[in-house]
Amino acid sequence: MAYQSPRRMRPLNVGDVVSGGISLLRSHFKTYSGLSLKAALWYLIPVYGWARGLMIFAQIGRLGFQEVVHQPETPAVALRKVEPRMWSFLGVAFLVGIIQLAINYAISAVAGVVIVPLAAMGAAGAAAAVLSGVLVVLVQVVVFAAQTWIQARFWLYDMIIAMEPDKDATSSISRSWELTQGSATRVLFVLLVSYLVMLPLYLLTLVPFLFTIPFFSNTTGDGGSSDIALGIAFSIALLVFIILLFFAIVLAAPFFQSIKAVLYYDLRSRREGLDIRISDRPQDRRNL
Repeated sequence: MAYQSPRRMRPLNVGDVVSGGISLLRSHFKTYSGLSLKAALWYLIPVYGWARGLMIFAQIGRLGFQEVVHQPETPAVALRKVEPRMWSFLGVAFLVGIIQLAINYAISAVAGVVIVPLAAMGAAGAAAAVLSGVLVVLVQVVVFAAQTWIQARFWLYDMIIAMEPDKDATSSISRSWELTQGSATRVLFVLLVSYLVMLPLYLLTLVPFLFTIPFFSNTTGDGGSSDIALGIAFSIALLVFIILLFFAIVLAAPFFQSIKAVLYYDLRSRREGLDIRISDRPQDRRNL
């Protein structure tokens, strides 16, 4: 199935980005999922494997972007482009993780200052309890939105390292912030819709634990056969969960990288006229 890129010179909305990413993944599912499996296996090896896995995920993003701009690369060519920067992918992932952790902690601390008096207000009566409960939920929603908004602003760092040779681990963070400036809300909704699309896949990984529920009702707490059966059932469920989660990651990673490739294309088209520069090249006009 040939990939049809989103219409050029037209800003893409949330639906365009997500559907474009899905179309891209469907057109190259075998290649992208094969690379994703390889990356997930590398992740089992600490440090070097993590860097290698992140590099392969970025390789998927690069392949996707090159398809969108009608300059397709083979996996081997894309690998040659991203491999020299392998450690940059690990470095920027670490930096972004630290930044997000610090920001999330600060947001949660501020939310805690708000939630504590609201929870105390709930002890004043039934009506107050309902009101405080609603307010607590609203605060939690705001906290989640703020944390996801921050994630959306940093989301493109690996695409930037994969596509822009002059950017390193630290400058890719500011570059992602710059590209998403003025489009943060749209990027946030792209991220949320992508999460919702993948949610059933991750919920499926929890199904094995449902089979352990009957064992809980038979436990005695004295180390008897019922407790042993529960332990065995839970261990089996945990093993199946880990296996299912592994394959869920293998399937989800190329989906998110495809979405990211389309989004990166759109943001650069909006801010930097990427379409115009590409169409000015004679070799590209032959492919359009």
